[in-house]
Amino acid sequence: MRRPAPILIAAVAGLGSLFLLPSCKPRPRIPGWVQSAPADSLAAFSGEAGWVISHKEVQSLLAQEPLAEQALDLFLQKARINPKTETGRLTFHVIGLPQKGETGLEKGLGHVLIQLDQFKDPKSLVAALTESFPQEGHLRLAGRDWPLYVILDVETGTVKAHLRAASDEQGQIWIGDLPALERLASRESLASRPGVAAAAEWINPRAPFQGYLQPEALLGGLRKELPDSGTLRDLPTGVQALFWSVTPGTGPDQPTRFELSLAGSPEGITQVTPWLQRLVAAMSAVQTAPGASPPELLQEKKRVGLRASLTDAQLKFIMEKLGQPGLTFGPLSGPPKA
Repeated sequence: MRRPAPILIAAVAGLGSLFLLPSCKPRPRIPGWVQSAPADSLAAFSGEAGWVISHKEVQSLLAQEPLAEQALDLFLQKARINPKTETGRLTFHVIGLPQKGETGLEKGLGHVLIQLDQFKDPKSLVAALTESFPQEGHLRLAGRDWPLYVILDVETGTVKAHLRAASDEQGQIWIGDLPALERLASRESLASRPGVAAAAEWINPRAPFQGYLQPEALLGGLRKELPDSGTLRDLPTGVQALFWSVTPGTGPDQPTRFELSLAGSPEGITQVTPWLQRLVAAMSAVQTAPGASPPELLQEKKRVGLRASLTDAQLKFIMEKLGQPGLTFGPLSGPPKA
């Protein structure tokens, strides 16, 4: 069986870093990338574009999907994006998992979709696309045909990859292989899926780093791939959506703010609560930030959330428990976008 795409693993690993965040009133808002993301997204990792572009750990993960990395690099070069001043967001979606017996580059590539949105000058992004890449074909979005632009074509033996880019009426850019882009055609929003909107409301919509998992669909085929001692493997059934957000501190001694939110059936949420409590108990063995307040647990009938402050040591602990390499998120160069 083909190993899960590295972007998926990054999204799964990122989950572990979100079990603790400082107390603050929930915001009844859904992040913009969630509202426009395709309903077929099974997992996502979303980050400030400038940071993602310049972050070595993120780039090393993306490098494990070389054609996706190359396609994104080609576009970013043409768009002349300055990582130091850019305010936009880059989101990597896992659209589907290879089926049993499917192996090879052509199967994995169609499952990664790159979304560029909230850029300070979207018109320049669209101009870079239309002026720098040849047009070939169309993609139907919301009842309208939008031009497709050729980013990269690769043929290696029996592998044929056709990476394209398209823009929509909001000035967003979508980059991916044709099978991934075709998933946008239905134009159903990720927020329309059961539990997604409820879970997304309980994370900071402006946090520099955010992520999403659809546990029921995702973990059903991944549990055997996860470490025996991992936390995700023990995630109870009945959870429809899981969101997290990360806001690093503004200095080396400042804790990272984390939020975790899960939504699902009443039975699933009931089972998730002790699952979260076990995570908190495991974290108590790791040194906490001086003066940090206890983690805050929020619970309703169909959703549960956890917020607290997290030290670098705690983040490393969670990542190791998940069997994934940790990402170093901070500190931020300015005040957090809370």
